[in-house]
Amino acid sequence: MAGRARHMAERPEYTEIEHTADVGMELTARDERSAFEKAAACMFDLVCDLDTVGDTWREMVRVEARADDLQNMMVRWLSELLYLFETERVLMSSFDIVGMDEGVIRAHVAGEAFDPGRHAVKAELKAPTYHDLRIEEDGAVWSVRVIFDT
Repeated sequence: MAGRARHMAERPEYTEIEHTADVGMELTARDERSAFEKAAACMFDLVCDLDTVGDTWREMVRVEARADDLQNMMVRWLSELLYLFETERVLMSSFDIVGMDEGVIRAHVAGEAFDPGRHAVKAELKAPTYHDLRIEEDGAVWSVRVIFDT
């Protein structure tokens, strides 16, 4: 266990996208790091209502991407967090990226163990996809769109 993750006081703002048999999200953020943090929080809110998830489990996560572009980094970041959910059975509720350079994200994350008695699964996400993936900066606003296989 390492570091302190900032607990999101409320569910992040985003738009859920219905996409054929899949699900997606669109969000805006103030900068690149917060776009990645918010994308992670929105992904977990698609899985389970974040209002029901505490932050008793804390960990330092290191995610490496094979390429230096933002799209690959986003897919790798979200994929690694979904992998942790699947293998450790931990729902994550807060994310604090402390470093993002040379194809590596280092972040403090927090959440709690999945409890089927308290946590209702809203969507079973298999993986983020490259289909219709968008990460764009327009002045002081970053826009993100991610579609997930379900």
